[in-house]
Amino acid sequence: MFRTTLVLLLVASTVYTFVAPPSQATLACITCVATVKGVEAKVLAEGGHVAKKDVDAICLKEVPTHSAEHLCEEYGEHEVDVMVTMIKQGVPPKTICQELKKC
Repeated sequence: MFRTTLVLLLVASTVYTFVAPPSQATLACITCVATVKGVEAKVLAEGGHVAKKDVDAICLKEVPTHSAEHLCEEYGEHEVDVMVTMIKQGVPPKTICQELKKC
């Protein structure tokens, strides 16, 4: 009985050790999704053109942390164009961020 319990405990702890925990969203992904949602609201309200400076401001507003600040600065004109184009096509924010290689 004691030996069976010990074996079961050993197996259970081994399985627990080798099962990977669920993946966590990265800060880049969280920042991107929040930014795209903010840009989406602006695009839908104003009908289209969004400048890089607008995206930077939205990003800093949506994710106001020091660690995310450099991520906001990484968005260039190309990323802004991709965001706006895909938003107009009705693509979800998470998919847009996957396309931008942020998630």
